[in-house]
Amino acid sequence: MAHLAGAGAATVSRHHRSPEWYRARRVVRAVITARLTRGEHVPCVNCGRPIVLGERFDVGHIIDADKGGTLDPSNLGGSHRSCNRSDGGRAGAIKTNAASRRARRLPRW
Repeated sequence: MAHLAGAGAATVSRHHRSPEWYRARRVVRAVITARLTRGEHVPCVNCGRPIVLGERFDVGHIIDADKGGTLDPSNLGGSHRSCNRSDGGRAGAIKTNAASRRARRLPRW
Protein backbone atom coordinates (compact mmCIF):
# COMPACT_ATOMS: atom_id res chain seq x y z
CA MET A 1 0.00 0.00 0.00
CA ALA A 2 2.86 2.35 -0.80
CA HIS A 3 0.56 4.56 -2.87
CA LEU A 4 -1.10 5.73 0.36
CA ALA A 5 2.07 7.20 1.82
CA GLY A 6 2.52 10.93 2.04
CA ALA A 7 0.07 13.80 2.01
CA GLY A 8 -2.62 11.98 0.02
CA ALA A 9 -3.13 9.37 2.74
CA ALA A 10 -4.85 11.90 4.98
CA THR A 11 -7.60 12.44 2.41
CA VAL A 12 -8.54 8.75 2.11
CA SER A 13 -11.21 7.56 4.53
CA ARG A 14 -10.43 4.79 7.00
CA HIS A 15 -13.01 2.67 5.19
CA HIS A 16 -11.03 2.94 1.93
CA ARG A 17 -7.76 1.97 3.62
CA SER A 18 -9.07 -1.35 4.94
CA PRO A 19 -7.79 -4.66 3.53
CA GLU A 20 -11.42 -5.69 2.93
CA TRP A 21 -11.93 -2.70 0.62
CA TYR A 22 -8.80 -3.54 -1.38
CA ARG A 23 -9.89 -7.18 -1.78
CA ALA A 24 -13.45 -6.25 -2.79
CA ARG A 25 -12.24 -3.54 -5.17
CA ARG A 26 -9.79 -5.92 -6.86
CA VAL A 27 -12.51 -8.58 -7.37
CA VAL A 28 -15.09 -6.11 -8.70
CA ARG A 29 -12.55 -4.41 -11.00
CA ALA A 30 -11.60 -7.81 -12.51
CA VAL A 31 -15.28 -8.70 -13.08
CA ILE A 32 -16.02 -5.34 -14.71
CA THR A 33 -12.93 -5.51 -16.93
CA ALA A 34 -13.90 -9.04 -18.06
CA ARG A 35 -17.44 -7.88 -18.86
CA LEU A 36 -16.14 -4.91 -20.86
CA THR A 37 -13.73 -7.17 -22.75
CA ARG A 38 -16.65 -9.43 -23.72
CA GLY A 39 -18.50 -6.38 -25.07
CA GLU A 40 -21.13 -6.27 -22.33
CA HIS A 41 -22.82 -3.04 -21.29
CA VAL A 42 -21.53 -1.89 -17.88
CA PRO A 43 -23.39 1.15 -16.52
CA CYS A 44 -21.86 3.67 -14.11
CA VAL A 45 -23.36 3.19 -10.64
CA ASN A 46 -23.66 6.98 -10.30
CA CYS A 47 -25.00 8.29 -13.62
CA GLY A 48 -26.05 5.15 -15.52
CA ARG A 49 -24.07 6.03 -18.66
CA PRO A 50 -21.95 3.16 -20.02
CA ILE A 51 -18.33 2.66 -19.08
CA VAL A 52 -16.28 2.19 -22.23
CA LEU A 53 -13.53 -0.40 -22.70
CA GLY A 54 -10.18 1.32 -22.22
CA GLU A 55 -11.69 4.12 -20.12
CA ARG A 56 -10.22 4.46 -16.64
CA PHE A 57 -12.87 3.82 -14.01
CA ASP A 58 -13.24 3.63 -10.24
CA VAL A 59 -15.05 1.03 -8.20
CA GLY A 60 -17.85 2.85 -6.42
CA HIS A 61 -20.55 2.05 -3.89
CA ILE A 62 -24.16 1.73 -4.97
CA ILE A 63 -25.18 2.62 -1.41
CA ASP A 64 -22.47 4.83 0.11
CA ALA A 65 -20.58 3.42 3.09
CA ASP A 66 -21.55 6.42 5.24
CA LYS A 67 -25.21 5.60 4.52
CA GLY A 68 -24.89 1.96 5.56
CA GLY A 69 -23.54 0.45 2.34
CA THR A 70 -21.29 -2.59 2.66
CA LEU A 71 -18.18 -3.85 0.90
CA ASP A 72 -20.11 -6.77 -0.53
CA PRO A 73 -19.53 -7.01 -4.30
CA SER A 74 -23.30 -6.69 -4.83
CA ASN A 75 -23.02 -3.13 -3.45
CA LEU A 76 -20.05 -2.20 -5.65
CA GLY A 77 -19.83 -1.40 -9.33
CA GLY A 78 -18.00 0.57 -11.96
CA SER A 79 -18.12 4.32 -11.83
CA HIS A 80 -16.72 6.99 -14.12
CA ARG A 81 -13.86 8.70 -12.32
CA SER A 82 -15.56 12.07 -12.71
CA CYS A 83 -18.81 10.70 -11.24
CA ASN A 84 -17.16 8.92 -8.31
CA ARG A 85 -14.86 11.80 -7.42
CA SER A 86 -17.29 14.67 -7.83
CA ASP A 87 -18.37 16.51 -4.70
CA GLY A 88 -21.97 15.29 -4.57
CA GLY A 89 -22.14 15.94 -0.81
CA ARG A 90 -19.94 12.97 0.04
CA ALA A 91 -17.68 13.34 3.05
CA GLY A 92 -14.73 11.68 1.34
CA ALA A 93 -15.00 13.87 -1.74
CA ILE A 94 -15.20 16.97 0.42
CA LYS A 95 -11.94 15.98 2.15
CA THR A 96 -10.26 15.18 -1.15
CA ASN A 97 -11.43 18.37 -2.84
CA ALA A 98 -10.37 20.50 0.13
CA ALA A 99 -6.91 18.93 0.12
CA SER A 100 -6.66 19.47 -3.62
CA ARG A 101 -7.53 23.16 -3.23
CA ARG A 102 -4.91 23.51 -0.50
CA ALA A 103 -2.29 21.74 -2.60
CA ARG A 104 -2.94 24.09 -5.52
CA ARG A 105 -3.33 27.11 -3.17
CA LEU A 106 -6.75 27.97 -4.55
CA PRO A 107 -9.14 30.11 -2.51
CA ARG A 108 -12.17 28.50 -0.89
CA TRP A 109 -15.25 29.94 -2.50
